Amino acid sequence: MLSMVLMETILLDYLKATRLINADDDAIVAKKRELTRGIDDPNEKARRIFYFVRDQIRYVFRTGASERAYRASMILNQGRGFCTQKAILFCSLARSCGIPAGIYFFDIADHTLPQNVRQLLGSNILFWHGVTALSLNGNWFRFDATLDRKLVEKNKLISVEFDPNRDCLMSSITQNGTPHIEYIRDHGMVADVSFQQISDRFQQSYPHLFPRRGQLFCS
Repeated sequence: MLSMVLMETILLDYLKATRLINADDDAIVAKKRELTRGIDDPNEKARRIFYFVRDQIRYVFRTGASERAYRASMILNQGRGFCTQKAILFCSLARSCGIPAGIYFFDIADHTLPQNVRQLLGSNILFWHGVTALSLNGNWFRFDATLDRKLVEKNKLISVEFDPNRDCLMSSITQNGTPHIEYIRDHGMVADVSFQQISDRFQQSYPHLFPRRGQLFCS
């Protein structure tokens, strides 16, 4: 069993600002204040942040291959991102509120991927799909704010809704009952992630894509 001091030390790693999870950036702090003004309850703060990231940060499948593109403040400024970028922003806003937050990675199979995307990736497996983990009510839960409501409705998927007392991940089925997401590998949670780690993981997972300089692909 971890000592209380060690547990508190570890928890601090999930509260501090980092190079990408720049929770102390002026723009991040300002957005946090805007979203949570007048709210004291951490659950409600997390809920407001979740829906902001889910619906106001547009999901895109492709991103520029630069460290700057993965900083929470830049993702906020751009108003768009893919899974890991949205998770980084969610994590940053949560930490700015004093909510311990980390990045959690999975490999997932997306059974709704268009055929042209499957051909591009070589399969329907999306490696290192990033979501946000939050410490709420004495427990850690995973929250996937990747897909915005407009995209979900357009493709007849099932939206992820916020609940502070359970994991909130993408559904295994669509609105029509056909297969959607299958979680096939759990990589666990980290307190921080670097651009080099992200780049290396994608290059290992999709080596055939990297001749296209300046672009990375992910879920």
